[in-house]
Amino acid sequence: MADFNTHLAVAAVSGGVAITALMVAGVADAQLGLSGFFAAMIGGVLPDVDAEESWTLDLAFTLFALLGSFFVMLSQVARLSIGELVMLWLVTYLFIKLAVCELFIRCTVHRGIFHSLPAGVFFGGLTAALLYHLFHQAPWFCWIVGLFVTGGYLVHLVLDELYSLNLFGEGGTSSSLGTALKIWSNDPWAAFTMYLAAGMVVLLTPGLPDVLARLFSHHTLEAMQLRMWPADVWFGMPFLYNVR
Repeated sequence: MADFNTHLAVAAVSGGVAITALMVAGVADAQLGLSGFFAAMIGGVLPDVDAEESWTLDLAFTLFALLGSFFVMLSQVARLSIGELVMLWLVTYLFIKLAVCELFIRCTVHRGIFHSLPAGVFFGGLTAALLYHLFHQAPWFCWIVGLFVTGGYLVHLVLDELYSLNLFGEGGTSSSLGTALKIWSNDPWAAFTMYLAAGMVVLLTPGLPDVLARLFSHHTLEAMQLRMWPADVWFGMPFLYNVR
């Protein structure tokens, strides 16, 4: 499979091109552009979260533990002292970072259901749901960022499958072919749970049909097409004529 740097670089380039197109079409501003760009890079490394020795797994659970313990602490600010709040934060952080992370490792296998299309939908929907319910962002912003997470996720899966084909090496295709870009897994319960979770997070955040309608509207696609190449000369330099 592709290494971490390759996944990150390809996801960054793909996300950068896509968000540039949206900004040119006038449907994304600089804030959304930057958020979408980083979302694509995050999505590009997320599928490796189920690898036991993965840098992605450690970072993901560190961030999850920090955010989770912070929100638990905030929920008790009105009734606990500072000392109690600090202890509550620390206990919650250690519980998530050690116990929940260990449980996750024991219940998952690399290239399992987290290396699949429904997992990409789940993480994109989860991103949109968190942005909407915790940070009170507009559905358009939430779903564009979420879709870029899913897009980066898809880039990762496709790259792994291309590397499994061993196009530039010897020895034929790898035994891992077909284990990355899939819609099911060898564990039916895990697959069913992932589909259920993906459907729930998508339903938790409103506005997806409207976002997709605007994203693929005639106006947006036409604006992209009109700005695909310069109308006359490149970079405003007369000697660089545009030849189509």
